[in-house]
Parts: sequence; C-alpha cells; structure tokens
Amino acid sequence: MVKVSIISPVYKVAPYIGECIQSLKAQRFQDFEVLFVDDHSPDDSIAVARAAVGEDARFRFLRTPQNGGPGAARNVGIELAQGEYIAFIDSDDVWHPEFLSKMLEAAQGNDLTYCQLQYRGGNREGEVFRNPVLPTGIFSPERKKFFLKRFVTFSVCFLFRRKFLMENDLRFPTLRNSEDTHFLTRCLLLAQTIACVDVPLYYYCLRQASLSTHRDWRKYRQRLAAIRSLRRAYEELCRNPRYADLRLSQYRGVMRLIYFKKGYAQALRDIVQGLF
Repeated sequence: MVKVSIISPVYKVAPYIGECIQSLKAQRFQDFEVLFVDDHSPDDSIAVARAAVGEDARFRFLRTPQNGGPGAARNVGIELAQGEYIAFIDSDDVWHPEFLSKMLEAAQGNDLTYCQLQYRGGNREGEVFRNPVLPTGIFSPERKKFFLKRFVTFSVCFLFRRKFLMENDLRFPTLRNSEDTHFLTRCLLLAQTIACVDVPLYYYCLRQASLSTHRDWRKYRQRLAAIRSLRRAYEELCRNPRYADLRLSQYRGVMRLIYFKKGYAQALRDIVQGLF
C-alpha cells in the first residue's frame, strides 16, 4: 500500500498540467500514487500529461463514464485509490515541495489534516486564504462549531484519511458547482480528529478565465442546488442512529449560517453585481 493517493480531475488544462506534474514529482516525500481522471477533456490534456509523466509508474490514468464535472471525477479516483491518505489537486494548480511531507508529519492518523492556500497570478497574487488554526487532536464540538463558522471551502488544501472517507461513504455530489462545500462540510461534521499545518502549501493558480466578470446564472442555480442538497444530507445524518454519539443536531445553527454564507448570500451578491 502506498502512503498517499493523489487524485486530480483533468479537463481543458493542456497549457498547465505539465507544471502540476512537475510540482508532484518535486515532492520531498515520494511514496505516493497519482490518479489523473480524464473527464472527457476535449483538448490534448491527457497527451500532454502522459508526455510529462514519462515512464513514472506512480502515475495512473483513468476516465469518467461521461463528462460529469470535478466531483464526479474525484469520486472515480476515490473508489480506486490505494493509499492510506487521499489528497486532491486541481490539474492547473501546484504544490509546495513539502506539501506531502509537512501534511503527513502532522496527520499521524487524524481523520483530516489541512494547510493554508495561497493564490498565484491575477489580481490576488500572494493572497492567503486561511482556515482557522486548531490544535492537533480531538475535533471537539466547540472546536468544530468554531471551524465551521469560519472555514474556507477548498478540499484541495486537506489531506483525508482514506478509511474515514470509506467508512462514512463520503463522496462528492454530482454537481458542477459548490460540490466542495457539500463534500467538505459533511467531512467536517463527521470527523473526530483533525490536524493543522498553518502555512500555505497549496498554490491556487488564477487563470484568465477565473478573472472574468461575466456572470453565469447556471452557476447561481447550481450553487443553490448544492446548498439545498447539503441541507437534506445534514438532516439525514442527524436521523442516522450510526451518528447518535456525535449529536449532530447541535450544529443546526451553524449549518444555517453555512447555508447563508456559502450559498444564498453569495448568490444574492452575484445577482446585485450582475444588475449594475
């Protein structure tokens, strides 16, 4: 068994995936496998990736049954991952050379381990998106409420214990927007231990398309669909006798805040900005 399975959806990233691969090969910790999941990319992303990988047997190439978005692609990788831990990287982003070594040093069997995320490029160059800093160990209700009120929904800056994901059947929803919010919130609700590496080790690369001011109202509808789906999933978890000891109903107020902050408030801002 390898230590870490790295899962990366591939879709229209031909100009960038080579740099992503180089950042993986440059990791100080080398006991990993990489699962590139082709989500029916219309360009030559996979050909570029294969050329950059060369003969490195740690890299595997998979394909989704049909184009389903990043969540569906990550789910394909989760099912076939063999590592003790699972990490996600978008194939147009890069890692600090010590991403794996520092995250694994902190992980020590915890359900979740996270670092901070830093933007590269565009008008947010160098800006750090910070999650709250928690001490390593038990993810107590008080700490969990504190974190849920303030967390940044980027699953890519987390390391997940694979056994935790599999035992709790944690997968991404088949949505094309806000799938991270849905998946990560459920992970945070169910995790019982957590660890923090309070430095930016994940570099989120802003491309020209990311800087567009064009409003896509389909994303608005998808965001609300994800929030409503999360509400239903949360209520189902609360009713599940398997999680009775976690007393998930105590997070109902925090979940209402998440619904507003991560869904409705952002959607309303998009509407207002689109009108003026």
